[in-house]
Amino acid sequence: MTEPQRTPPTRAGADGRGFRGDIQGLRAIAVLVVIGAHAVVPGFTGGFVGVDIFFVVSGFLITQLIVTGIRRDDSFSLGGFYARRARRIVPAASLVLVVTVVASIIYFNFIDALDATRDALWAAFFAANIRFGTQGVDYFALEDSASPLQHYWSLAVEEQFYIVWPLLVAVIVWATRRRRSPGSAPVGALLAVAVVG
Repeated sequence: MTEPQRTPPTRAGADGRGFRGDIQGLRAIAVLVVIGAHAVVPGFTGGFVGVDIFFVVSGFLITQLIVTGIRRDDSFSLGGFYARRARRIVPAASLVLVVTVVASIIYFNFIDALDATRDALWAAFFAANIRFGTQGVDYFALEDSASPLQHYWSLAVEEQFYIVWPLLVAVIVWATRRRRSPGSAPVGALLAVAVVG
């Protein structure tokens, strides 16, 4: 009797783009936590934890993609990375901004529509977090009248991270590879964490 063939667990490919069940599980938990908090489901008061999970997962995946691409065959390209991000994020984000501005003009009073339009301008440049921060907007104050684009703060933080982090990781990996010092990679990683905070 022959033993049935066992399929190895699906893992990320060499380029880091394969299906990762562990990562998808974390994303599912994050989505449930955020939706539960926004729907005011009892026991789901920490929606921000879901956003934190998204940030950590994104950071992990991007770092893995960069390091793997550089170490394998120098296939990582900053220009290609930024172009892929733009193709993935900009069309949907722009559509939401346009629809929100049009709906605000139709349904809001002039002052609120003007505020929503200003928020959209900041969000278009992935700086909504800066706008809301300088205005003292409290994301957790449910009784306050929120901007229809308030959720763009997290997209802004993520995109700002994507501007800085690939540059920093690429420089560290290339520098440590050139030096060929086994201890330089951990030192570089600690330096990156210290610089970014």
